[in-house]
Amino acid sequence: MKVTHTLLFASVHYVFGVAVSTRDNYDILNGNQTHLVDESNPINHLSNMLVKNNQHHDPEVRDAKRQEKKLFIFCLDKRQDSELENNSQSKTETASSNIPGEQQGTSTSSTTSSDRNVLDNSTTPTADTHTEEHTDKPTETPVEPPASPPKEPPNNNFYTPEGACRFLWSFDNTDNVHPITTDKKNGGWAMSPDQGCFKGTWCPYACKPGYYSAQWDPNALLYNGPGSMNGGLYCDNNGVLQKPYPNKPYCVKGMSNAVIRNTLGQSVSACQTVYPGNEAMIIPSVAQPGGSVELNIVPSTYWLGTSSQFYVNLAGSDEGQCIWGNSDKPVGNWGPYIFGGGQAKDGITYVSVQYNPLYSEVGFDTKNTYNVEIKCIQGTCNFPPPNECKCEKGVCSMNNGCTVALRGEDSKVEFLLY
Repeated sequence: MKVTHTLLFASVHYVFGVAVSTRDNYDILNGNQTHLVDESNPINHLSNMLVKNNQHHDPEVRDAKRQEKKLFIFCLDKRQDSELENNSQSKTETASSNIPGEQQGTSTSSTTSSDRNVLDNSTTPTADTHTEEHTDKPTETPVEPPASPPKEPPNNNFYTPEGACRFLWSFDNTDNVHPITTDKKNGGWAMSPDQGCFKGTWCPYACKPGYYSAQWDPNALLYNGPGSMNGGLYCDNNGVLQKPYPNKPYCVKGMSNAVIRNTLGQSVSACQTVYPGNEAMIIPSVAQPGGSVELNIVPSTYWLGTSSQFYVNLAGSDEGQCIWGNSDKPVGNWGPYIFGGGQAKDGITYVSVQYNPLYSEVGFDTKNTYNVEIKCIQGTCNFPPPNECKCEKGVCSMNNGCTVALRGEDSKVEFLLY
C-alpha cells in the first residue's frame, strides 16, 4: 500500500514557521501539491477567531491561541497499514518511582483528521507569533513532587530573591546548562526577568545551543492549561529543588541536523521559546560573523512531541536581544524571521523558515533585511517546488514561507544567512 506523507498548513495562521491563507495538502516527499479550502476544519475556525482578536486580551481567545499553537500539523496519511502505524508509535519514558510516568499523545483509528492533528504524535506542532509577554503567571504544581534534590547549589554570584530557589549552575558548568539574565529576578533560570523561582513553582532552565532540557513535570500532559508551564526543576515548599527524572541528564543533545551559517559581517541571534514554560523567546543561539551555530532541533520523544521555534533577530544582534520586543523595537518576538524544526514519529525531521508577520505589520520592510536559504549539506532533503526553500529580498520561494523534510539520520541542513 502506498504511504502518502502530507504536510498540513492551517488557515490564516503561522504554522511551524509558515503562514498561509488556506489549508494546503503538500506531499513534500513526492513533490505533489493540492489546494483545499476547508472552512469547517476546527483548525481554520480557531485561526479565524485569532485573526479577529489580534491582541489576545480575551482569556478564552488566548487559551484557544495556545491550543492551536500546539496542534500537530505534519501527519502521516491514515491510509497506511496498521503495521507501519504500530511501528511508529512513540516510546514513553517513566520518571522515578514516586512520580507518575509521562504519557505521549497517541491516536486511534477512530479519530477524525482534525483530532489526529492534536493527538497523533507523528506530527509537529504549529509555530505562532507572540504579541504579549507572559509575566509573573503562576506555574502549576505537580500532583506529587519529586522526592530528592538534584545537587547542591554552586558558589555563583547570581541574583536570588529572598524566598527563591537558587540557580544550580555557574557559567562554566559541565551539564550544558546556559544561565539567563543572571542579574535579574529570574537569577539564571529560563524565565522572564521579572519572574522568580519561588516555592511551589516549576523553574525551567536553558541549555546551550544544540541541547534541550530533559526535565519537566511528569504530570504535565496537556499542551495548554495545567502543566504547560511546568518545565525544568521543582522548587518545593521547603525551598529545595527537586529533579523529576533523576536518571536523566539536565540537557540532552538534540538532533544535530541543523545549523545557522552566517556569512554576514555581524552576529545574528536566534531565540528559542521556552516550552514547557512561559513561551518567552529567551534561549539564545548566536551565529558569529563568518561562523556557524547549531540549532536545537528536538526529537519526537521531546515533551508531548512538541517542536522547536526560534525568533531570529537582525544582523548585529546577540544574546541580549533574546527578549520580548515591541512594535518600536524589532527584537525577539518582533524579529524579522521565524525558524522552526522538529521530528515526526516516523523519523522524518521538518525545518522551516518564514518572515515574521509582526515585523512587517508595523512597517518594517523585509526587503531591507538579510536573506535566508535552507540548504541541504548532507544526506537526503526534500524541498518544495522549485526545489528550493529561501526567503530573499522580501519574498519566500513559497508564499509566506517554506518547509524542508530531512530523511535519514545522516541528513543535515544549514540556514544560510547572506
